[in-house]
Amino acid sequence: MFRFRYRKIRCVLASAALCAALCAGCGDRRLEDELAFRKIGISSLESGDYEGALAAFESALKQYAGKITATEIDICYYKVAAQSAGGDLQGALETCEAILGYDGRDGKAAYLKGCILLQTGDTQKALAAFEDAVKYEKESPEICIGIYENLSAYNLTSEGEDYLNRVFESKGDSAEKSALRGKAYYLLGEYENAVKELEAAIDRESAEANLTLAQVYDAMGDTAGSAKYYQAYLASGAADSGTMYTLAAAEMEKGNYETALTYVEQGLAMEHVPNKKALLHSEVICSEQTGDFARAFRAVQEYTSLYPEDEAAKREAVFLKYRQPDAAAGEASPEGASSEGESSPAGESGTEQGAIIPAGTEQGTAQPPASTGP
Repeated sequence: MFRFRYRKIRCVLASAALCAALCAGCGDRRLEDELAFRKIGISSLESGDYEGALAAFESALKQYAGKITATEIDICYYKVAAQSAGGDLQGALETCEAILGYDGRDGKAAYLKGCILLQTGDTQKALAAFEDAVKYEKESPEICIGIYENLSAYNLTSEGEDYLNRVFESKGDSAEKSALRGKAYYLLGEYENAVKELEAAIDRESAEANLTLAQVYDAMGDTAGSAKYYQAYLASGAADSGTMYTLAAAEMEKGNYETALTYVEQGLAMEHVPNKKALLHSEVICSEQTGDFARAFRAVQEYTSLYPEDEAAKREAVFLKYRQPDAAAGEASPEGASSEGESSPAGESGTEQGAIIPAGTEQGTAQPPASTGP
């Protein structure tokens, strides 16, 4: 689709540095331009314009002059996400290697490298990269949960459980650490321990712990407890579009499509919606299942306008067109159009195959590790 010709970060940045002496008076302007292009790139990434995002991140890096800072590395993390989401796995790997070539102990780059290697099917190299990530990010146990979630997505749950157990090596009673231990217990199916840790985290004002505790009670079949903590999480203001997708997916699995739609609506209405593709996909399914074919048609039209490369979505649009009230009476759907519930954009799960599941976030998002730049 596209390829960013970026062999080594140091080569590109060093070339820019050659001009630094000639541009001594324009450092502030360069930084402003760099951050402006970074912002454009993030916005394009969130809207699904991966080619545009990559071009913006490239432009941002071209503004660099002088010493490499956390800002340039942060932009490269985002570039990896754009390349991966756009299907340029080789380019994403090259960018990861370039970051590691500059700083061989960059755990976030090692983590991203492992995620991408999983997508290529090279499990052994992915596991080696994950080991490096954990080694270099010893103070960030959330990366272990991210590794588990990625491995689990590729039916490597047993390998992933080893990383969950490493979360317990992180000592301390802070809200964040208690919440992470609680999530690890939840993923391992040890619900009693999960409740203890998560209640302790909530007592220390961890908003995220409310979401995990709701999921624990959901898994235990306690509907009232689950609803209580879901509402507490939503009321905290900490929810993002990834969370809304997770909540919608859980309701869809239970056949509660009306409830799922409320979560989809909230997710799509947020200011930043990096998983818009997955949410629109869910809106199509839920609308069909509730018999609202007019809404389903509107959703699939928006979907195909944003993601025209999805042939399954185009077929779904044709099918839904013939389910509209103003369709010609008695006119049959054309051969090859999908039937209700049989086909939907972006696959059954609503999450694109091979998408990186970032450390410490809900599945369905597509962001790089936590930003280190301004």
